Amino acid sequence: MDGWRDRNRGPRVFAERLRPPSQAGGRDLGSRGQPLMKRLAWMVLLWAWLAPSMAATVVHESVIHRREIAIAKKLRCTVCQAESLAVSQAGIAADMRKLIRQKLRAGQTPAQIRAYFVKRYGDYILLKPPFDPLGAILWIWPFALAAVFGGVAIAVMRRRARAPMPPSAPELGPEDQARIEALTRQE
Repeated sequence: MDGWRDRNRGPRVFAERLRPPSQAGGRDLGSRGQPLMKRLAWMVLLWAWLAPSMAATVVHESVIHRREIAIAKKLRCTVCQAESLAVSQAGIAADMRKLIRQKLRAGQTPAQIRAYFVKRYGDYILLKPPFDPLGAILWIWPFALAAVFGGVAIAVMRRRARAPMPPSAPELGPEDQARIEALTRQE
């Protein structure tokens, strides 16, 4: 009881508090301790029964988290483009990680989850896309074209270097030199 009620009831309340429980009309310590021990025993049994399932949940969640990160490391963030989903701080990356976690909890395999993302976003979503022969040709084509044009240019320059020089102008005779001098004086 709180202090206000104690003051209004008078000295009788304090006297009841001082008497042993058996004389005050309550239970004695022996009977009072027994329900406490029963409750404690039930709590220990309940804890012993629930502890393994709680531990299994924690272990299961850590396994799912590890699988989620492993899958997210192989997928590209659609906003950041140079980062994996595992390290990206973009909102869509967090949503994609949540979707991966949901699909793992639903029992899908990592291959099924990757296939889902590839179907939705194309091979671009994979950080290491599979080898594509057409893509390889498109990557090699500019370098091959530059090599062909460079080879043609070198061959043309070598051919010109090997070609004989045109003969030098023949020596002018005295008549031709006199004629040239006469023409240059007239001007």
